[in-house]
Amino acid sequence: MASAKTTALIVFCALLIAGCAAEKKEPSVAANSAHRVVTLAPSLTEIVCAVGGTEVLAGRTSACDYPTVIKKTVPVIGQFGKPDLERLVSLSPTLVLDVALADEAEGVQMKKLGLKRERIRCENMNDICEAIVRVGELLEREEKAKEIASELWKGIEKLRKDSASITNRPRVYVETWSDPLWTAGKDTFISELISLAGGVNIGDDVNKEHFQVDHEWVVSRNPDIILCLYMAEDVPARTAMMKRAGGQKTNAIKNKKVYDHFDNNIILRPGPRVLEGVKAVKECLADAE
Repeated sequence: MASAKTTALIVFCALLIAGCAAEKKEPSVAANSAHRVVTLAPSLTEIVCAVGGTEVLAGRTSACDYPTVIKKTVPVIGQFGKPDLERLVSLSPTLVLDVALADEAEGVQMKKLGLKRERIRCENMNDICEAIVRVGELLEREEKAKEIASELWKGIEKLRKDSASITNRPRVYVETWSDPLWTAGKDTFISELISLAGGVNIGDDVNKEHFQVDHEWVVSRNPDIILCLYMAEDVPARTAMMKRAGGQKTNAIKNKKVYDHFDNNIILRPGPRVLEGVKAVKECLADAE
Protein backbone atom coordinates (compact mmCIF):
# COMPACT_ATOMS: atom_id res chain seq x y z
CA MET A 1 0.00 0.00 0.00
CA ALA A 2 1.31 3.46 -0.88
CA SER A 3 2.62 5.51 2.02
CA ALA A 4 1.07 8.81 3.05
CA LYS A 5 3.98 10.53 1.34
CA THR A 6 3.34 8.66 -1.90
CA THR A 7 -0.39 9.38 -1.75
CA ALA A 8 0.31 13.07 -1.24
CA LEU A 9 2.66 13.07 -4.22
CA ILE A 10 0.08 11.37 -6.43
CA VAL A 11 -2.51 13.98 -5.47
CA PHE A 12 0.05 16.71 -6.16
CA CYS A 13 0.85 15.31 -9.61
CA ALA A 14 -2.83 14.99 -10.43
CA LEU A 15 -3.32 18.63 -9.52
CA LEU A 16 -0.19 19.66 -11.38
CA ILE A 17 -1.34 18.10 -14.60
CA ALA A 18 -4.95 19.11 -14.16
CA GLY A 19 -6.25 21.02 -17.18
CA CYS A 20 -6.59 24.69 -18.09
CA ALA A 21 -9.81 25.33 -20.04
CA ALA A 22 -12.37 27.52 -18.36
CA GLU A 23 -15.43 25.53 -17.31
CA LYS A 24 -17.76 28.50 -17.22
CA LYS A 25 -17.61 32.19 -18.05
CA GLU A 26 -18.34 34.93 -15.57
CA PRO A 27 -18.09 38.71 -16.00
CA SER A 28 -14.54 40.00 -16.36
CA VAL A 29 -12.51 41.62 -13.59
CA ALA A 30 -11.48 45.14 -14.50
CA ALA A 31 -7.72 45.58 -14.70
CA ASN A 32 -6.99 48.18 -12.04
CA SER A 33 -5.43 48.29 -8.58
CA ALA A 34 -8.82 47.89 -6.88
CA HIS A 35 -9.01 44.29 -8.08
CA ARG A 36 -7.16 41.48 -6.39
CA VAL A 37 -6.64 38.01 -7.89
CA VAL A 38 -5.50 34.89 -6.02
CA THR A 39 -4.27 31.85 -7.96
CA LEU A 40 -4.27 28.36 -6.50
CA ALA A 41 -2.12 26.67 -9.16
CA PRO A 42 1.34 27.42 -10.61
CA SER A 43 0.12 27.24 -14.22
CA LEU A 44 -2.53 29.88 -13.55
CA THR A 45 -0.06 32.12 -11.77
CA GLU A 46 2.19 31.98 -14.83
CA ILE A 47 -0.73 32.75 -17.12
CA VAL A 48 -1.90 35.71 -15.03
CA CYS A 49 1.60 37.18 -15.07
CA ALA A 50 2.13 36.41 -18.76
CA VAL A 51 -0.93 38.40 -19.81
CA GLY A 52 0.25 41.36 -17.74
CA GLY A 53 -1.64 40.80 -14.51
CA THR A 54 1.26 40.69 -12.08
CA GLU A 55 0.18 43.89 -10.36
CA VAL A 56 -3.29 42.50 -9.55
CA LEU A 57 -1.93 39.17 -8.25
CA ALA A 58 -2.73 39.38 -4.54
CA GLY A 59 -1.97 35.82 -3.41
CA ARG A 60 -0.45 32.53 -4.55
CA THR A 61 0.33 29.03 -3.32
CA SER A 62 3.71 27.81 -2.09
CA ALA A 63 4.11 25.95 -5.40
CA CYS A 64 3.72 29.14 -7.46
CA ASP A 65 7.31 30.15 -8.10
CA TYR A 66 7.39 31.73 -11.56
CA PRO A 67 8.06 34.44 -12.54
CA THR A 68 10.58 34.58 -9.72
CA VAL A 69 9.71 38.16 -8.76
CA ILE A 70 6.40 36.99 -7.23
CA LYS A 71 8.26 35.02 -4.57
CA LYS A 72 9.25 38.34 -3.02
CA THR A 73 6.17 40.41 -3.76
CA VAL A 74 3.13 38.10 -3.55
CA PRO A 75 2.11 36.41 -0.26
CA VAL A 76 1.52 32.65 0.04
CA ILE A 77 -1.98 31.63 1.13
CA GLY A 78 -1.52 27.87 1.28
CA GLN A 79 -0.47 24.84 -0.73
CA PHE A 80 -1.21 23.87 -4.32
CA GLY A 81 -4.97 23.31 -4.48
CA LYS A 82 -5.20 23.59 -0.70
CA PRO A 83 -5.62 27.20 0.42
CA ASP A 84 -5.73 28.41 3.99
CA LEU A 85 -9.20 29.97 3.92
CA GLU A 86 -8.43 32.38 6.74
CA ARG A 87 -5.41 33.74 4.89
CA LEU A 88 -7.34 33.77 1.63
CA VAL A 89 -10.19 35.82 3.07
CA SER A 90 -7.75 38.24 4.74
CA LEU A 91 -6.51 39.29 1.30
CA SER A 92 -10.02 40.36 0.21
CA PRO A 93 -9.65 38.89 -3.30
CA THR A 94 -12.10 39.86 -6.02
CA LEU A 95 -11.36 36.63 -7.92
CA VAL A 96 -9.92 33.23 -7.02
CA LEU A 97 -8.66 30.96 -9.81
CA ASP A 98 -8.06 27.22 -9.39
CA VAL A 99 -7.53 24.08 -11.50
CA ALA A 100 -8.65 21.68 -8.77
CA LEU A 101 -8.95 21.55 -5.01
CA ALA A 102 -7.56 18.86 -2.74
CA ASP A 103 -10.85 19.11 -0.84
CA GLU A 104 -13.79 20.28 -2.95
CA ALA A 105 -15.64 21.18 0.26
CA GLU A 106 -13.37 24.21 0.44
CA GLY A 107 -14.92 25.45 -2.80
CA VAL A 108 -18.34 25.32 -1.15
CA GLN A 109 -16.94 27.21 1.81
CA MET A 110 -15.48 29.89 -0.48
CA LYS A 111 -18.91 30.41 -1.99
CA LYS A 112 -20.45 30.77 1.47
CA LEU A 113 -17.79 33.34 2.28
CA GLY A 114 -18.82 35.34 -0.79
CA LEU A 115 -15.62 34.72 -2.75
CA LYS A 116 -15.86 34.73 -6.52
CA ARG A 117 -14.09 31.66 -7.91
CA GLU A 118 -13.53 30.27 -11.39
CA ARG A 119 -12.13 26.86 -12.22
CA ILE A 120 -9.69 26.53 -15.11
CA ARG A 121 -8.76 22.93 -15.96
CA CYS A 122 -5.76 21.63 -17.98
CA GLU A 123 -5.99 18.39 -19.92
CA ASN A 124 -4.30 19.05 -23.27
CA MET A 125 -2.38 21.58 -25.32
CA ASN A 126 -5.55 23.13 -26.76
CA ASP A 127 -6.84 23.85 -23.26
CA ILE A 128 -3.78 25.92 -22.41
CA CYS A 129 -4.50 28.38 -25.22
CA GLU A 130 -8.15 28.62 -24.17
CA ALA A 131 -7.11 29.21 -20.58
CA ILE A 132 -4.80 32.06 -21.55
CA VAL A 133 -7.59 33.74 -23.50
CA ARG A 134 -10.07 33.29 -20.64
CA VAL A 135 -7.70 34.71 -18.04
CA GLY A 136 -7.13 37.64 -20.38
CA GLU A 137 -10.88 38.20 -20.51
CA LEU A 138 -11.20 38.06 -16.74
CA LEU A 139 -8.42 40.61 -16.28
CA GLU A 140 -9.44 42.72 -19.29
CA ARG A 141 -6.17 42.01 -21.00
CA GLU A 142 -7.67 40.28 -24.02
CA GLU A 143 -5.28 41.69 -26.60
CA LYS A 144 -2.15 40.50 -24.81
CA ALA A 145 -3.73 37.15 -23.98
CA LYS A 146 -4.84 36.51 -27.57
CA GLU A 147 -1.37 37.40 -28.82
CA ILE A 148 0.27 34.90 -26.45
CA ALA A 149 -2.30 32.20 -27.19
CA SER A 150 -1.92 32.71 -30.94
CA GLU A 151 1.85 32.34 -30.85
CA LEU A 152 1.58 29.31 -28.59
CA TRP A 153 -0.99 27.73 -30.90
CA LYS A 154 1.28 28.27 -33.91
CA GLY A 155 4.11 26.55 -32.05
CA ILE A 156 1.92 23.61 -31.08
CA GLU A 157 0.56 23.22 -34.61
CA LYS A 158 4.09 23.27 -36.05
CA LEU A 159 5.14 20.55 -33.61
CA ARG A 160 2.11 18.49 -34.56
CA LYS A 161 2.89 18.87 -38.24
CA ASP A 162 6.57 18.03 -37.79
CA SER A 163 5.93 15.04 -35.53
CA ALA A 164 3.23 13.64 -37.83
CA SER A 165 5.88 12.66 -40.37
CA ILE A 166 7.98 10.70 -37.85
CA THR A 167 7.66 7.00 -38.58
CA ASN A 168 10.27 5.43 -36.29
CA ARG A 169 9.25 6.82 -32.92
CA PRO A 170 11.28 5.79 -29.86
CA ARG A 171 9.32 4.15 -27.05
CA VAL A 172 9.43 6.32 -23.93
CA TYR A 173 8.81 5.31 -20.32
CA VAL A 174 8.04 8.26 -18.06
CA GLU A 175 8.50 7.55 -14.37
CA THR A 176 6.73 10.15 -12.25
CA TRP A 177 7.58 8.47 -8.96
CA SER A 178 9.83 5.59 -7.92
CA ASP A 179 8.45 4.14 -4.67
CA PRO A 180 6.15 2.66 -5.82
CA LEU A 181 6.57 3.12 -9.56
CA TRP A 182 4.05 5.44 -11.19
CA THR A 183 3.69 6.52 -14.80
CA ALA A 184 1.32 8.39 -17.12
CA GLY A 185 -1.30 6.76 -19.31
CA LYS A 186 -3.22 7.44 -22.48
CA ASP A 187 -4.49 10.91 -23.46
CA THR A 188 -2.61 12.66 -20.68
CA PHE A 189 -0.75 15.93 -20.90
CA ILE A 190 2.57 14.08 -20.51
CA SER A 191 1.66 11.60 -23.25
CA GLU A 192 0.82 14.42 -25.65
CA LEU A 193 4.05 16.21 -24.79
CA ILE A 194 6.04 13.05 -25.61
CA SER A 195 4.16 12.64 -28.88
CA LEU A 196 4.89 16.23 -29.93
CA ALA A 197 8.55 15.63 -29.10
CA GLY A 198 8.57 12.67 -31.51
CA GLY A 199 8.21 9.71 -29.17
CA VAL A 200 5.47 7.34 -28.05
CA ASN A 201 4.51 6.85 -24.42
CA ILE A 202 4.60 3.15 -23.46
CA GLY A 203 1.76 3.87 -21.04
CA ASP A 204 -0.59 4.73 -23.89
CA ASP A 205 -2.02 1.21 -23.87
CA VAL A 206 -3.52 1.93 -20.45
CA ASN A 207 -6.63 4.11 -20.39
CA LYS A 208 -5.81 5.86 -17.12
CA GLU A 209 -4.28 9.23 -16.34
CA HIS A 210 -1.71 7.95 -13.84
CA PHE A 211 -1.21 4.42 -12.63
CA GLN A 212 1.11 2.21 -10.63
CA VAL A 213 3.35 -0.33 -12.38
CA ASP A 214 6.12 -2.74 -11.46
CA HIS A 215 9.57 -3.13 -12.97
CA GLU A 216 8.52 -6.26 -14.87
CA TRP A 217 5.85 -4.21 -16.63
CA VAL A 218 8.48 -1.69 -17.73
CA VAL A 219 10.92 -4.38 -18.89
CA SER A 220 8.22 -6.20 -20.86
CA ARG A 221 7.54 -3.04 -22.88
CA ASN A 222 11.24 -2.48 -23.57
CA PRO A 223 11.43 1.33 -23.69
CA ASP A 224 14.12 2.98 -25.77
CA ILE A 225 14.23 6.01 -23.49
CA ILE A 226 13.44 6.50 -19.81
CA LEU A 227 12.60 9.90 -18.34
CA CYS A 228 12.68 10.26 -14.54
CA LEU A 229 10.44 13.19 -13.64
CA TYR A 230 11.17 13.39 -9.94
CA MET A 231 13.98 14.33 -7.61
CA ALA A 232 15.47 11.36 -5.73
CA GLU A 233 16.36 11.98 -2.10
CA ASP A 234 19.48 9.82 -1.69
CA VAL A 235 20.75 8.39 -4.99
CA PRO A 236 20.21 10.27 -8.28
CA ALA A 237 17.20 8.90 -10.15
CA ARG A 238 19.26 7.95 -13.19
CA THR A 239 21.83 6.08 -11.09
CA ALA A 240 19.14 4.10 -9.28
CA MET A 241 17.36 3.30 -12.55
CA MET A 242 20.54 2.01 -14.18
CA LYS A 243 21.02 -0.45 -11.29
CA ARG A 244 17.54 -1.97 -11.26
CA ALA A 245 17.48 -5.72 -11.53
CA GLY A 246 16.72 -6.89 -15.06
CA GLY A 247 17.02 -3.39 -16.44
CA GLN A 248 19.72 -4.40 -18.91
CA LYS A 249 17.01 -6.20 -20.87
CA THR A 250 15.63 -2.82 -21.96
CA ASN A 251 17.12 -0.76 -24.76
CA ALA A 252 17.02 2.35 -22.59
CA ILE A 253 19.21 1.00 -19.80
CA LYS A 254 21.37 -1.13 -22.07
CA ASN A 255 22.17 1.94 -24.19
CA LYS A 256 22.29 4.29 -21.19
CA LYS A 257 19.41 6.41 -22.46
CA VAL A 258 18.03 7.32 -19.04
CA TYR A 259 17.52 10.99 -18.18
CA ASP A 260 16.78 12.93 -15.02
CA HIS A 261 17.35 16.40 -13.52
CA PHE A 262 14.60 18.00 -15.59
CA ASP A 263 12.98 21.31 -14.81
CA ASN A 264 9.65 19.69 -14.03
CA ASN A 265 8.03 23.11 -13.86
CA ILE A 266 8.13 23.31 -17.65
CA ILE A 267 7.42 19.63 -18.33
CA LEU A 268 4.60 19.03 -15.84
CA ARG A 269 3.14 22.55 -15.75
CA PRO A 270 0.56 23.24 -18.48
CA GLY A 271 1.18 26.93 -19.05
CA PRO A 272 2.78 29.53 -21.32
CA ARG A 273 6.19 27.78 -21.20
CA VAL A 274 4.94 24.40 -22.39
CA LEU A 275 6.91 24.57 -25.64
CA GLU A 276 10.08 24.68 -23.54
CA GLY A 277 8.97 21.40 -22.00
CA VAL A 278 8.55 19.82 -25.42
CA LYS A 279 11.99 21.11 -26.39
CA ALA A 280 13.59 19.51 -23.30
CA VAL A 281 12.08 16.13 -24.16
CA LYS A 282 13.03 16.48 -27.83
CA GLU A 283 16.65 17.01 -26.82
CA CYS A 284 16.61 13.69 -24.94
CA LEU A 285 15.07 11.91 -27.92
CA ALA A 286 17.64 13.44 -30.28
CA ASP A 287 20.46 12.36 -27.97
CA ALA A 288 19.12 8.81 -28.04
CA GLU A 289 19.25 8.52 -31.83
